[in-house]
Amino acid sequence: MILFNKIFLKNLKNTITLIKIMKSLFRNNRSTIHRISLLGIFLSILVYSSCKNANEDFANYLTFLGDDKSPKILSASPGMGDSSLPRTQKIAVVFNKPMNINSCVQSFSISPPVQGFYELNDFSMIFTPSSLLSFGTYTYTISKNCEDKDGNDLRDIFTASFTIGEPTIAGTFPEVTGIFVKTGSVANCNTATAIDTNILSSDVTNACMGNNLINRMKIRFNRDMERIATSGSITISPNVNFTLSWINNQEVDIIPDSPFAFNSRITLTLSTQAQDSQGIRLVTPVIGSFRVGSGNLLPTITSINIPADTLTNCNNGVGVATDILTNTVNNGCLGNPTITPIEINFSHPMDTPITQSAITFSPSITGSFVWSNANQTVTFNPDQKFTFGQRYTLNISTIARTIDNINLQILNSFGFVAGGLLSAAPVIQAVGVASQGCANTLPGVGNAAGGDWTSGNCFWDNSLPILSPSNYRFRAGDVGNGSSGSNLSCLDVNTDNFRLIFSNYMDLNSTINAVRLRRTSPPTTTIQLASWNWEDCQAVAPFGCRVLNLTYAEQESSCNGSLFGNALTGGDFNLLRSDNTPAGFPYYNLSVDTSARDVNNIPLTGTFNFTMEAK
Repeated sequence: MILFNKIFLKNLKNTITLIKIMKSLFRNNRSTIHRISLLGIFLSILVYSSCKNANEDFANYLTFLGDDKSPKILSASPGMGDSSLPRTQKIAVVFNKPMNINSCVQSFSISPPVQGFYELNDFSMIFTPSSLLSFGTYTYTISKNCEDKDGNDLRDIFTASFTIGEPTIAGTFPEVTGIFVKTGSVANCNTATAIDTNILSSDVTNACMGNNLINRMKIRFNRDMERIATSGSITISPNVNFTLSWINNQEVDIIPDSPFAFNSRITLTLSTQAQDSQGIRLVTPVIGSFRVGSGNLLPTITSINIPADTLTNCNNGVGVATDILTNTVNNGCLGNPTITPIEINFSHPMDTPITQSAITFSPSITGSFVWSNANQTVTFNPDQKFTFGQRYTLNISTIARTIDNINLQILNSFGFVAGGLLSAAPVIQAVGVASQGCANTLPGVGNAAGGDWTSGNCFWDNSLPILSPSNYRFRAGDVGNGSSGSNLSCLDVNTDNFRLIFSNYMDLNSTINAVRLRRTSPPTTTIQLASWNWEDCQAVAPFGCRVLNLTYAEQESSCNGSLFGNALTGGDFNLLRSDNTPAGFPYYNLSVDTSARDVNNIPLTGTFNFTMEAK
């Protein structure tokens, strides 16, 4: 024992080196059995090393070293079949004699391959992986090319397999059991009734654009996953930014920053970067796709309301809001009472400046926009009143979009008529004199053969052709004696008071100014309109009348002299009596030119001329 101690002290340097090796092995081998085994190896090497340096042959005492010159492996850790080892596990090998350690490094291999670095001395080498080992089984081998300092090869090839992690997981891979997306109808997708459908087991064609503006997807795994690595493995194509919300270690929600495009196909991929909590990765990428078939976030126009009513109600500000999407509006208010607001309602909150630029009118009108109802309603206030009878078309183009940048799918055009429908351009419907049975309201009825001032009907109506002047005969009221005696010759006589019946309600001023009466057979005379009155008038806006009665004075009549008017009668209201003149004489022409307009400012279709014979 005294000799052994002396030897031990003389080889203190070797002793310290071995202690360092054993400390390293102890740190990386946690079981009691491994540590006892390593302790035995340590003591054996210590004795052998001390005795050798003392030129004492202790080989006979270490019978396990064998009796040939080939080097042997005294101990290796981990050993064959070791399991539940940590991901930081090192591999340590101890030899029975000094080795050409570089040859042993070259003889060392591990499968699956692992990068690492070595701690070396003549009797041992320790392999330390550069990164954490993955969970699973590894096999390392030292070939016979590992040789001692005398050039003797290792006696036997050495190999050992060990397992990192739990045996129940090691050797298997994590799996994705489902990728779920929201599916259903428009109503489902916009409420909490959308269904989670697994795209890995179903052909999904009705995925929601978004569920309440954000379309959540879910990925489910068969075991606990490492969150950071797995999160980095997820991509969506076409590219959509998203956030992840882990429900637990086996389920994660994907929340896109914006809705999916309608009718697009979305592909979700998990790369093999995804790994479970023990570092085992997916064996292959997982890919799933679906079509966004529910247009639940597509913006639509739900209503366009405009005040519409009678002109009187509109002018009083009580026009009824009417939806031009579902109603034919032919009586939109011109002003209610000063302007007519148009209210447009959308199904989703809109991008206000872009949507305003998408709204146009034909004919063009200017105005201002006011948004309300969380930017789902815009009211257009025109700068001026609408024109009666004008059809306006409101257009909303596809550049209009929601706050989520989802555009209208089609151009929308809707029209309405302001005030009321315009009838056809006005025409003269009938002509007669007041003494006839010619109607004083529309319509008048003519006679195909014409007639005189005693007829029970008008001379003509617009369903008949116009005959020669001699077919229409009236009697002038001036008897020619110039007195106001018992026959009252200078008083108005209705046999020469003309009646015009119009098809439309006429503007009174422009129409009376458009009427002319002249004598077309010689000698010419000077004729002046003495008085007139209107009948068949409407009492509500835009007012106007359809029957015009005309009384004329002829300067050359017996009741006038050189000037129009008579002191006895207050004026002359008759034409010259000419019933004793030859047939075909004299003729008078009654005309109305196109300056005559109806109440909607529509002019007469053309100048109207009607010639009659005075008898």
